[in-house]
Amino acid sequence: MSDFSRPIIGISKCLEFEMCRYDGSRINNNFVRNMKKYVDFVQVCPEVGIGLGTPRKPIRLVKIDGIKNLYQPSSEKNLTEEMHNFTKKFVSSVDILDGFIFKRDSPTCGISNVRLYHKLGTDSGYQKTSGMFSEGVSAEFPNMVKEDEKRLENIAIREHFLTRIFVLANLRESLESQSIAKLFEFYSKNMLLFLCHDETLTAELGLIFKIEDDFEIISKKFQKIAYDVLSSPVKKTPMINTFEYMFNFVKSKLSESEKSHYQSLIDEFENDLILQSEISTLLYSWALRYDVKIILEQSLFDPFPKNLLLDLVESKKEYSVL
Repeated sequence: MSDFSRPIIGISKCLEFEMCRYDGSRINNNFVRNMKKYVDFVQVCPEVGIGLGTPRKPIRLVKIDGIKNLYQPSSEKNLTEEMHNFTKKFVSSVDILDGFIFKRDSPTCGISNVRLYHKLGTDSGYQKTSGMFSEGVSAEFPNMVKEDEKRLENIAIREHFLTRIFVLANLRESLESQSIAKLFEFYSKNMLLFLCHDETLTAELGLIFKIEDDFEIISKKFQKIAYDVLSSPVKKTPMINTFEYMFNFVKSKLSESEKSHYQSLIDEFENDLILQSEISTLLYSWALRYDVKIILEQSLFDPFPKNLLLDLVESKKEYSVL
């Protein structure tokens, strides 16, 4: 098992931790429960944080004079200032957030598709927006990886989320070392993973070490590009190119039937008939057989603890890919 860095993840406290929802309940979440072994959670309930009880009357986002406000219809209280103050207090108390799991649809914690009513009153249309607390936290930590608990039930979205938080936590630790050699070691270990996301930006990452020798300059440039590389999901064409790169290390040692089998898998992957894991597993087995360390040491094959997907696998649910 790999020695994974521990991501620091913010989380809406009602997800698995405390009975603090508006109705006094807690949402049981197997994924969050399993993550506790590998992640340091920063728990928060902004609604309790501004003094609302549990249980409590509903609150909503409402436009007043064209501005987003947090409002409680039953008490006619405008809670906007209290929420802004609480958000400022929260972000000032946290130095690092590699990621955040927010409660979906919450007027404070939702990250999208939250109702913003056009006016006060019951007979009002609405548009979609983000929660007031999540919006403030995201502004303060623009590079944190954020998702809501419902989207994380999609296996492709979860894999992308997990890859990003664990790799970026490892990057954070590498930067803390203040060592160019340590940062280059991080790059070398993650190069194939980066290539699957963006070949051009990965090449830019490598060039930084050739044209700069000052750690401060290197670290700032490297960090920005690394975030950009991982911000989008893996793409098929660069992934196939990465497979070809690995295949070239073992091709001369393989039989003609093994080469043919590999090519048939590539064709099937191109036509969406198989998952990429079938090809990466085969390549990893060949790397093991021939002791190709440049492949075996890559994070691509083990970017996060695999048992963090177990609850999806065991549920036997099928989800669409991104």
